[in-house]
Amino acid sequence: MTTLLPGDAPLETYILAGGRSARFGSDKARAVLDHRPLIQRQAEHLRAGGCRVRAVARTVGAYADLGVDTIGDLEPDRGPVGGVRTALTHRGEGWALITSCDLLEISPAWIRELLAAVSDRFEAVAFRDDRWQPFPGLYHTRLLYRPEPWAHGSLQQLLDRAVTARLPAPRDPAIRQANRPDDLP
Repeated sequence: MTTLLPGDAPLETYILAGGRSARFGSDKARAVLDHRPLIQRQAEHLRAGGCRVRAVARTVGAYADLGVDTIGDLEPDRGPVGGVRTALTHRGEGWALITSCDLLEISPAWIRELLAAVSDRFEAVAFRDDRWQPFPGLYHTRLLYRPEPWAHGSLQQLLDRAVTARLPAPRDPAIRQANRPDDLP
């Protein structure tokens, strides 16, 4: 899978893993699928596709034991919106692929679709069906300079207020998350 931005720079990628996993009952990032923790599976897959991968978690180094470089969430109690802001702040300048640790799969085709929609006129690129599917999604650091997308604390509202390229949500395979242990195959 080739997931490189123009100029052949690695695609800066952040896996959000800073939540409390209340519905799951334990750290979702460490839930095991195919004999590996979810976050480790995802990081390995993304690295194989040319991504530079980091996690955003409540504490620095939280997933170092799994080989995943981890930065601390700047806004640990703001949910995914805080994680996205942390990732973009860390990124510095440019596009970042942002995903969540509870995705069961990330198709290379999804990343290619997202990258194909990148344009200077957009601040984000995301899939949408009846609602936004914010992960995986591409987010540009330009978002940091506009207060209105961040005002309400919801990724749905952030993507509504940002200049977002809207792509049809994938169907085969569909985006699936593990919000509860029963969601694991």
